Amino acid sequence: MHFKLKKSSLWEKRIFCGCLAGIAVFALLVILCSWYVNSKAEPFLYNSIESIPYNDVAMVLGTSKTDHNVSNDYFSYRIEAAVKLYKKGKVKYLMISGASRPSKGYDEIVDMKNALRKRGIPDQSILSDKNGHRTLDSIVRAKELLGLKKFTIVSQESHNARAQYIAQYYGLDTVAFNAMTPDLFISQFGVELREKLAKIKMLLDLYILKTRPVFSGKSGLQIPAACIDEKVISNL
Repeated sequence: MHFKLKKSSLWEKRIFCGCLAGIAVFALLVILCSWYVNSKAEPFLYNSIESIPYNDVAMVLGTSKTDHNVSNDYFSYRIEAAVKLYKKGKVKYLMISGASRPSKGYDEIVDMKNALRKRGIPDQSILSDKNGHRTLDSIVRAKELLGLKKFTIVSQESHNARAQYIAQYYGLDTVAFNAMTPDLFISQFGVELREKLAKIKMLLDLYILKTRPVFSGKSGLQIPAACIDEKVISNL
């Protein structure tokens, strides 16, 4: 009986050490993947409005206006960054891309469009894609459905790195403008951790799973006539 207890204890230690080793390997993988993606994207990320090059279109990546019924600063800062680009003459059109699910109580496109209107952006300068359910979807749909090959991405820095990497993978000539990141440690920690995990998922999507956008049709697009007349959009 005494021997069995010792044997059981030995196996428990082995299982425990194996679990610790697995966690350590996964943590290292997360860190390396994040570093790799960030290093590839970093030369194309801008914090300065003066130094970022001009593009006809800026794509504003969607997020919820509220978080647990509290105003979401990630949303507000993205809108602020997009308006700054527009009013400084760094872009001519703002393309908002996100999820539109009124039946589930949220509509990122309507919220972003209303926020831009309140900041003085005219409707004829706003493009929208309500089927940008994921960052990959937003980038791929812009390329394949609208013919956009050169544009500016707008989001927080960590998210921008992932979006920029996807754009580079698809051969697009993009840069990204970093919106402010909320200075809330708990919230920021959670978002940054999720973003690091999302980069692993992104690499799997691109290189192994070959993931495609959820929606491939043009039904979710709203494009101002002037944007087509000026040949900013080539596929419509």
